[in-house]
Amino acid sequence: MAEVRKIFRYRGDVQGVGFRVNAIQQAKGLAIAGFVRNEPDGDVTMDVQGSAADVKELEKRVASSMERKINETLVDVRDPLPDRTGFKIRH
Repeated sequence: MAEVRKIFRYRGDVQGVGFRVNAIQQAKGLAIAGFVRNEPDGDVTMDVQGSAADVKELEKRVASSMERKINETLVDVRDPLPDRTGFKIRH
């Protein structure tokens, strides 16, 4: 099955509210790789790679669990990176 890679940029009240830890929790049970990190401008970036179904599921889980904090979500589709493993918080 071909992998997909999406980079989500979340805007709103997304820092200092447990967003990154929540994203890690929402990824449990999904075969994905990548990272989530705070940006200097107050946004949060989530770079995710995996099957289309797992990436979409994580997108839905994060959107649902953090809906009160997210004002806008930007999505950029990129080519998958080789040999990528694990999903973690990046500082």
